Amino acid sequence: MSKFKKILLIILFILVIIVVSFLLYGIFFKKQEIPIDTGLGGPMGSLPIIGEGEIGIRGAEGEISSAEDIFVQREQIDDIAKGGFTNSKEIVSKNIKSPDFSNINNALVYYDRENQTFYRINDDGSVFKMSDNKFYSVVDVVWSPTKNQALIEYPEDENVPYNKVLYDFDKDRALTSFQKEMKDFNFSSNGEKISAKWIGDYEDFNYIVSCDIDGNNFKFIEPIVDKSRDVQTIWSPDAEVLATYREAIDGDRQEIFFINENNKNLNSLVVDGRGFEVTWSPKGDKILYSVFKSQTDYNPTLWIANGQGDGLGSGKRYVGLNTWIDKCDFSQNNGNLVYCAVPDYLPTGSGWYPELADNVPYHIYRIDINTGRKEKVADPIISGARVTIDEIYLGNNDQILYYTSASDGHLYSIDLATQ
Repeated sequence: MSKFKKILLIILFILVIIVVSFLLYGIFFKKQEIPIDTGLGGPMGSLPIIGEGEIGIRGAEGEISSAEDIFVQREQIDDIAKGGFTNSKEIVSKNIKSPDFSNINNALVYYDRENQTFYRINDDGSVFKMSDNKFYSVVDVVWSPTKNQALIEYPEDENVPYNKVLYDFDKDRALTSFQKEMKDFNFSSNGEKISAKWIGDYEDFNYIVSCDIDGNNFKFIEPIVDKSRDVQTIWSPDAEVLATYREAIDGDRQEIFFINENNKNLNSLVVDGRGFEVTWSPKGDKILYSVFKSQTDYNPTLWIANGQGDGLGSGKRYVGLNTWIDKCDFSQNNGNLVYCAVPDYLPTGSGWYPELADNVPYHIYRIDINTGRKEKVADPIISGARVTIDEIYLGNNDQILYYTSASDGHLYSIDLATQ
């Protein structure tokens, strides 16, 4: 074999090695782009899905601006929400606990940690004590939807069997005491019953339970053993459901079981994600829920589905917004409208660890759960800077939106344009 042919063979051999190396890299190591399944396939109904893709997902390695570092020029800020930057009013200049809008009071109610007192705020900004009594070391508060009452939780003491009371602010006294084993209370929509988790010293005796608000008609509904974290105590408006239980199908799907007080079999729901949390529309015909999965970088996404009867759980569709269900509140006037605080972007893994988004700026969106239509209502501003929002609460007639700031825990409000 000539010297020239040997050189040519060596060159061909080297080229083959290079080509094969590239092919092996492409098969085994190249990162594949995985599309996010929205579950929609196109716009729903006659109205368009507005602003699709506006909400970003930011990886942990990216540079993230804190909300307080994003300043806006005064001339860009409106006093009434028109879809852009909107000035916020500080209503309570201290860290408050368990605020909620009380229909019976027609006002926002909350617990003041410093004064150990409950207060009511009217739409005109006036503040009133709900009781002259002091409530020390309150851990949590759940407000009745129909009565001037609240379930108040105090710290557990091994020598005290009861650490929760039902307090009536009209009568200004406690009506009922509940055992410390009862946790995660939730009122039925008529305010006459409660559901809770019974968590004792032995997992085999852990249950979903229900009873009347006076403690009578106590029932052990369903054993939950060591699955307490997968149970959400929540009543549907028609009282068909008093809790949900989520069970993993695989890494990115869960089956949701709706629990009935009388052991009635209800449809289950398969969701495209983990961390299922749900709320019902006021009429009960729809549910709004949030889940997260690997294809969304483990960040929460909002979904809508049917909420009652034989259609329970059917017709699920992705809203096109990334946020948690506890940052949403339904309209007082129109049960088809829900308002949500939505982050500009989310660091990867915020579904698992919500504290990763503690400094992210937020928008306020309004969603029509019948059509899927959504529109931005406001970008709240405090002292010229963007805001990180913890929770929101709609006031009377949807004219005021209250929110607590994640940075200081204070209560703020923005004025909404008349719908």
